[in-house]
Amino acid sequence: MSLLNSQSHQLASEVGGRLKEVLSDIVENVQISADFSIHHPNYQPWEMPAEILPRIQALPQEMQDKYMSLQLRSFLYGIYYNGSMQASQALGSENKDQQLDLENNSFAGVDMPFYVQLEEANKGEGYFDAGWSILREETDGSLAVTKGGLRLHIEREKHLQESEKAAAVGDVVSILMPKNLVQNGFYMAVGNAGLQREEAMVRVYFNVTPEGAVAVMAGLTERLNERGIPFSFKALYNPADYQRYDAGVLYFGKTDYELVRQVVAHVYQENKSVFKPEIPLFTLELAPGLGLAEEPDKKFGSEESFGMNRCQIIANGLLMAWQQEDNSAAGRIAAISEQFSGLGIDWQRPYLNADSEDVYQGLEFAG
Repeated sequence: MSLLNSQSHQLASEVGGRLKEVLSDIVENVQISADFSIHHPNYQPWEMPAEILPRIQALPQEMQDKYMSLQLRSFLYGIYYNGSMQASQALGSENKDQQLDLENNSFAGVDMPFYVQLEEANKGEGYFDAGWSILREETDGSLAVTKGGLRLHIEREKHLQESEKAAAVGDVVSILMPKNLVQNGFYMAVGNAGLQREEAMVRVYFNVTPEGAVAVMAGLTERLNERGIPFSFKALYNPADYQRYDAGVLYFGKTDYELVRQVVAHVYQENKSVFKPEIPLFTLELAPGLGLAEEPDKKFGSEESFGMNRCQIIANGLLMAWQQEDNSAAGRIAAISEQFSGLGIDWQRPYLNADSEDVYQGLEFAG
């Protein structure tokens, strides 16, 4: 009987479903070694290159602990959170490529034909970004504008709103930005209303096939733009990377949740066959292959995602137990629990921030 299924354990009544199974597997099978390697009976060792080990061991203990923490976070992220490393790290696999931060890797590069499909599926037209100051007008009629240290040259007729096309030097204007960005292995569509970064942001994860990503891109961008909802939606730009549970991610403000939920339900029902069943760990299942989580409001790093945040919490607990020389399953669970409770995160609803109102529910489909 696994630890978390034992009636004697304090978390038995607090943690359910896949999270219970994953925590049980982690505390019973993930082993940390003094040489910064991580071992699991079902996967290849997660090891540091031999030539780097002496340099890491020569660092101050605080830096060594930080490195071990990041190693653990990356292992947990790729094996448990989004499944991106399960195939490459499986026993017998010949793919031994390992990277410290799976969110900031370069993947296999851009698949241009697929990128073009995503671009054509994006029904956006671009968005107006406010707060640009006009520095000067060039001899060719273009305008030099600046914001936050960035300087651009724009054309009045192409990049300014109708009401601002007569703007003069010194005026602050909004300029038309492209409908897409490229971000860490993803093609990102930005809605026509932009993406206002309000305090409470939400993300919905899409576990789809490459063909499904194109269809979902079209459906979401068309319907969300029709409703004037600020959002962005990103999808992996290389079909070879679609083994991840988070192949597509939709970002929007919590205040727009009900409107977005209706759109997502419509798009999901239209494209149900392209969804795979798994969702990222810690997320709320809206439907098979569709998970939801709030943007963390307490981060360990400024660019940290929801998945990295939650995996870092578990890594910190494992490292605490290891440093206390208590690698028992019970000791590890207690340390992980302490990390979560210290941040006010509810085990039963780990997709929520501390003290956040749970307004979320599974998708509803018309009969």
